[in-house]
Amino acid sequence: MSRGRARIYNLITLIVIILAILWIVYVVSRLAGPPPAPTTEAVIVPTALVLPTETDTFTPTFTHTFTRTYTPTQTPTETLTPSITPSFIPSNTPITPTNTLTLTPVPTSTIEPSVTLTETPVPSLTITRTIEPTLTDTPGPTAVSFTPQATVPPPSAFPFEVRDDQVIFTTNFANIAGCAWQGIGGQVFSIDGSPLPGIRVHVFGNGLELFADSGSNTLYGPSGWEIAVSNVVNTGTYLVELQTPQGTIISPQKSVTFSANCGSNLALVNFRQNRPF
Repeated sequence: MSRGRARIYNLITLIVIILAILWIVYVVSRLAGPPPAPTTEAVIVPTALVLPTETDTFTPTFTHTFTRTYTPTQTPTETLTPSITPSFIPSNTPITPTNTLTLTPVPTSTIEPSVTLTETPVPSLTITRTIEPTLTDTPGPTAVSFTPQATVPPPSAFPFEVRDDQVIFTTNFANIAGCAWQGIGGQVFSIDGSPLPGIRVHVFGNGLELFADSGSNTLYGPSGWEIAVSNVVNTGTYLVELQTPQGTIISPQKSVTFSANCGSNLALVNFRQNRPF
């Protein structure tokens, strides 16, 4: 019994010695380390008060400058055209009688005709404005032209439809069952062609009624789905449609008939959204 107590006392003594050594090491490390950096109080400088100043506002003024434009007018002028009116005065040839009764010609004095300036009025310039007749285009009877318009099919009663309205048969590639399997799979796409998960697919027929959600089997794509209808190939016929989670049908039913061929035991049926719902 005394040996047990001695061991306890020895253990306590050892722990005290270890704690004392650790304390001495801590005190020596604090004394050997650099003194703590002095702390200074931060001085807060008050923000200078800036008074608002008045700013001149520029107000534009408009000054009208009037200019006088001289427009020359055409004034007819009178032109004096000299006209020469000759006046002829008959010459006076005196006859001097002689004893011999011989007529001797005497040179006559010829009076040159005088120039008379006659003022001939020039007709005034008269500007006559001729108004051209305005031709008015009188529309005739309008010819009615008929342009054939493309026939737009009426909108579908369902917001989804089978893409390209076709079923593609191929061999089973989505599982390892091979020919010991027969099923229907595909994808569901939105209006812009992006994958649309979360749409319920309903397959029924030949006593079966099965469901799957788009996006539950990504081996067919991001919005892929798959429903197995048999573990052997057969010639069964099934119907495929889309539904809301509440069971409302949102696509037409598509019939799928198998040919009991191992190379076409997977029917791919893809749906596409054609309007909001």
